[in-house]
Amino acid sequence: MRTFWWVSGHVVEVQRFINVPMRWCEQYPARERRELWLTTTDGMDMKFVIHSRQMPARRGHEVIALLLGDDLVALHSLSTGTQANYLRSDPPLLLRRCESAVAAAAAALGLGAFAVTGWHVMLLGALLAVAGVPVIALIRLAWRCRARPRVDRAMDEARRQATGQPLLKRVK
Repeated sequence: MRTFWWVSGHVVEVQRFINVPMRWCEQYPARERRELWLTTTDGMDMKFVIHSRQMPARRGHEVIALLLGDDLVALHSLSTGTQANYLRSDPPLLLRRCESAVAAAAAALGLGAFAVTGWHVMLLGALLAVAGVPVIALIRLAWRCRARPRVDRAMDEARRQATGQPLLKRVK
């Protein structure tokens, strides 16, 4: 899993939009998306798109944004003390429409290969078409279950670093 990095600053603007997928393969579980503009302490403006109904911050709030690659996965408002883990609240879907189309195409190619070669190719194509989509969904589910607690721990660490609080350890 890639490493997290965090950005601290204040919210300049938050815009709310209703989701209308542009392409046939895009599907979002939330019916709305938000565009968050953040000005960092260095004076740099950053834009994040969040596909969620949950927004713990408004314009003018001091926030900590936790990023995984280019994606915003958690947001903590230092002004109100509220936090949102977007992998918990509105996680991405496990199955996408385009993957079922790929499975149907693989089944059709398996039938075409049966006409040309024989049973073993058709059996392999049918197996890949039937088992491929659930395997992809299980891989996404395993990644999501593994990433959720890591996001929480990374956000706690970022909050401690941003506020200057020492790390408290239990000593026996």
